[in-house]
Amino acid sequence: MNLYLRLILTWLRNRRSDARHYLHVARSRFRVLPHDLDAFGHMNNGRYLQIMDVARVEWMMQTGVAGEIRRQGWAPLLGGGAMRFRYSLRFLQRYEVRTRLLGWDERWFYLEHTFVDARMRSVAVGITRAGLRRNGQWVPATEVAEAVYPGATPPTMPGHVKDWTELEEAICLHSTDVLDHADVDDALRSTH
Repeated sequence: MNLYLRLILTWLRNRRSDARHYLHVARSRFRVLPHDLDAFGHMNNGRYLQIMDVARVEWMMQTGVAGEIRRQGWAPLLGGGAMRFRYSLRFLQRYEVRTRLLGWDERWFYLEHTFVDARMRSVAVGITRAGLRRNGQWVPATEVAEAVYPGATPPTMPGHVKDWTELEEAICLHSTDVLDHADVDDALRSTH
């Protein structure tokens, strides 16, 4: 429920703002609330991903992407993500998430989400990739970029994003390999 409240507050904060450049860094401010905590008294790992969803919406609203999604009837989908945790966030601690576009390829937009505490430390960093679909088909990222910001050209993609996408592909291939061996595992269990 609290994420819906955060989304509503994000919408209220940004509903009348002028669209900014697509390379704009959105700054979304939050506070660690009781339902964000895990059993050890710091923000739950999964909550970071949910907060990134809210921060991504704020970035989309500030850059005009959200309005174009609504006009075109596109459906945004998250295609993956990676996180690196450095420090803990504790109860009632204030922090902000700085969201920026890293670039795009044929299908995906790559975004970085940096969690910054009041001491200006990067406490966590996440990278996500998101795409848009229409009528069951992927909308080419270049078409989206042109609709939102005519003449837009993608920034040079950081090398670590390429490394991450290659790792994701390897993980996906490995999971398929594990599924192919599921019948062997079932056979081994039935003999015991």
